[in-house]
Amino acid sequence: MASIPLPVQIVIDDVGWWEATDGSAVGEPFRSGMGRPHVPADYRALAELGRRLGMRPQAAMMLCDWDRDLVLRQLPEATWMGADWDNPWRHHPHLDEAAQILTDRAHDLELVVHGLAHEWWGETAMERAEWADRAGIMRPRHLLERHLEAYATILERNALGPLPQFFVPCAFCHAFGDGDAGVHRLLADHGIIYVSTPFGSMRQVREPQTPRIAVECGVMTVDRGGGAPPWSAAAAAPPEAMTGPIIGLHWPNILHPDPERNDEVVDAWVTHLQRVGSLHDRWLAPDTPRAWSQLAHAECTLVTDTAEGLAFDFGALDELATAAPLDHFVVKTMDRQRPRFAAGVQVLAESWDDTAGCWVTQLQRRHALTASAKPGR
Repeated sequence: MASIPLPVQIVIDDVGWWEATDGSAVGEPFRSGMGRPHVPADYRALAELGRRLGMRPQAAMMLCDWDRDLVLRQLPEATWMGADWDNPWRHHPHLDEAAQILTDRAHDLELVVHGLAHEWWGETAMERAEWADRAGIMRPRHLLERHLEAYATILERNALGPLPQFFVPCAFCHAFGDGDAGVHRLLADHGIIYVSTPFGSMRQVREPQTPRIAVECGVMTVDRGGGAPPWSAAAAAPPEAMTGPIIGLHWPNILHPDPERNDEVVDAWVTHLQRVGSLHDRWLAPDTPRAWSQLAHAECTLVTDTAEGLAFDFGALDELATAAPLDHFVVKTMDRQRPRFAAGVQVLAESWDDTAGCWVTQLQRRHALTASAKPGR
């Protein structure tokens, strides 16, 4: 028996705050809600989670507390202080220490565009949320252009690299189907092609292409549905059941109230996720591009057993007009005999998983077979 397992990617929101206190009652951001300020050890916890799982979890970053040069004074709607914006953390040594961790451990996590201060400050009061309102109506495009530019500027100022290809909308206020007038055109124009958000809270002008995938303007949005711990719960217990491709968390969920004990929380999540990854129908994806590609194959690619070996029908997959490459995928086979594959794919790696009792084979599509191409085996 063969299956294209559902991928698992970890998405952790609201990384980047230093002050953690929920200020929503007084018109300030909800922040992370952690019961203590954040410290550099909280960034090490993210990297350790990735290292121990062989993955790159997404760290969806809030960046106003990283604004060293007060560039957000030019965007009064972006913070609760408006044109009087000041950042008390901008000279704090934590910034340099955390930036070094994120740089040194870039192979263990992915930085993701989340927001500047998460909400929107209009003429009267704070509104949810930064990129769209509660109905999923996008904020004025010309202002969001400036938000993305400021985001990239703050990343560069902290030596954290260019604008990432990944995006999580604040408060999951998002829409699909607005075409060139919508947020996906804005994101695509800035090189962002990977998005995740719960489809249940996404305004849908038209139906997504599959139950878990919505492609627009080349941007591939994946459903983040499924249970999740409360957003501000520290040291949250892993969920008993996981039904989707994304484990959607918030930063406090993987941290301990005592930062010196963060490893205890990470240990629990690693043990749980390793168990999930050993299931025949799940696979711990090493990064977001591989996770999105795997999901597309799990949703669209058909597998049949032929005399030449396992064969794949990519017809439905090829109808997804996404800018995200979909060439790689993993197959799990439960027969003890080494799997064989018909023409059309190339084996990149294969191994027998004693815990799961199956072969795990990494495959790549052959798009341009020629007479001299090696056949699949």
